[in-house]
Amino acid sequence: MNHTHLDGALFVQMVFTGHQNLETNKQKVNALNVFPVPDGDTGTNMSLSLTSGVNEMRRVAHQLHKAAEALATGLLMGARGNSGVILSQLFRGFSKAVAKKETLDAKLFAEAFQSAVTTAYNAVVKPVEGTILTVAKDSARAAVQAARNANATIDSVMLAVLEEAERSLQRTPDLLPVLKQANVVDSGGQGLVYIYQGFMAALQGKGLESGDPVDEQTVTGPIPHGMPAPAGAFIEHEGEYGYCTEFIIRLPEAADSEQAIEEKIRQALLELGDSTLVVAANDLVKVHIHALHPGTVLEEALNFGSLTRIKIDNMTEQHHNLVNEYEAVPRQIYGIVAVAAGVGMTEIFKSLGVDQVVEGGQTMNPSTEDLMKAVKSVNAEHVYILPNNSNIIMAAEQAKSVLGDRISVIPTKSIPQGVSAVLAFDPDASPETNMERMIVMADRVKTGQVTQAIRDSNFQDFEIKEGDYMGLADGRVVAIGPDLEMSSLSLLAKMIDENSEIVTVFYGDDMSEETAETFVSKLEEQYPQCEFELHYGGQPLYPYIFSVE
Repeated sequence: MNHTHLDGALFVQMVFTGHQNLETNKQKVNALNVFPVPDGDTGTNMSLSLTSGVNEMRRVAHQLHKAAEALATGLLMGARGNSGVILSQLFRGFSKAVAKKETLDAKLFAEAFQSAVTTAYNAVVKPVEGTILTVAKDSARAAVQAARNANATIDSVMLAVLEEAERSLQRTPDLLPVLKQANVVDSGGQGLVYIYQGFMAALQGKGLESGDPVDEQTVTGPIPHGMPAPAGAFIEHEGEYGYCTEFIIRLPEAADSEQAIEEKIRQALLELGDSTLVVAANDLVKVHIHALHPGTVLEEALNFGSLTRIKIDNMTEQHHNLVNEYEAVPRQIYGIVAVAAGVGMTEIFKSLGVDQVVEGGQTMNPSTEDLMKAVKSVNAEHVYILPNNSNIIMAAEQAKSVLGDRISVIPTKSIPQGVSAVLAFDPDASPETNMERMIVMADRVKTGQVTQAIRDSNFQDFEIKEGDYMGLADGRVVAIGPDLEMSSLSLLAKMIDENSEIVTVFYGDDMSEETAETFVSKLEEQYPQCEFELHYGGQPLYPYIFSVE
């Protein structure tokens, strides 16, 4: 394809594809993060910032100027970190250039890139070369040059932008000693290249398959393939990093222009920190600053209006955590996160090689954020999540959608399925093969659970009284009775057949070991063809959980 003009629909597709490519590769961008200090993950910050812009863009008609304006507004409100704010300013400048326009030709398209750079540089109090700003500036200059060709098209201009962005990215270590020391390219610049990569793919009609970035080898720079530890963990530093401080000022009614109010706030904060960005849009001003005394910054900002969305991160602590977490610790290929309730269950999963166990179950479902934190704490290239409960699978999938394709969710609905999936894991197999094996093995297990009714009810053809013991086979009630042992025996009678070989019994926190052992002895007499295993699970609410294989 070769487009002579850019309209709203095509622009939206470019943004969607650029966002997708950044999301796919954000962990690689995170691993590059060294400048100016490790104040959060650059890739994650850029991706979440762009997500906010994309979500806002979805709400408007796909006219070019409306889509660009909505994207810039959403980015401003959702901007996270230094890189996120700069990214928001690039698209704000682009939006200014396309105001009231339905289409762009090659010349106007190039001018929009130049406008983006001008706006972004104006937003930064002390611009530093060798960063995302430099990559944007160099590539915009290439766009203007390419547009001078009499046969220039949207595609040829975008190709010039991408190729120069890649070259500029490779030059960033020569401009910033901290990058050369860590042997990496600039993280924000790398994120921008991934976005531009997606733009080019959309113009070529390629699209991007999940987890399959375009022409990956040309943009990774010195970073070796395979997700290293964050480069910031290996940068020597003396003294304090301070606090990454972000907030939004809601201005009272004022006659000052956006540029005037930005300049006033910049001057007020000039001596209070560095890496300062001040961005105004209508009655809102987004501020990002690295300061040793964030309280002083907030007090000064209150002179201009009320404050909202305040976020303060201790960057010195972040750096120390990086050093402690990654120093001399090689990154493993695979990691596993499982959800379970009970001390015994946690010990069982960890003994089987699970890296992190998130506390949760039927009555306390962990959040997406809980699962994301667990995944991030695992120093592995690929992480499997075992929800072990049908109510947690969606949260796990949401965590995957945020963290990218280094995550695989094995849709286990019970503890026995989770144990079976872990046992099927092969550290020498590919991620795809492991996922297939783990799902197959989990599905082969029959799960039995015994719990007590908390109220009278009629359920699945049973009249249930409060206090009755209910036996559930793979989630379906199949046994009811006032006696725990009799209900458990009735449940197992419906689960064990001539093909059953191994029955594992997990007893709960209110069950004594002696009682459980007596119960298993009766099972061994009743089912001599089966092998029985007894383990303390310590799970609440369920006196017994059974696994039948």
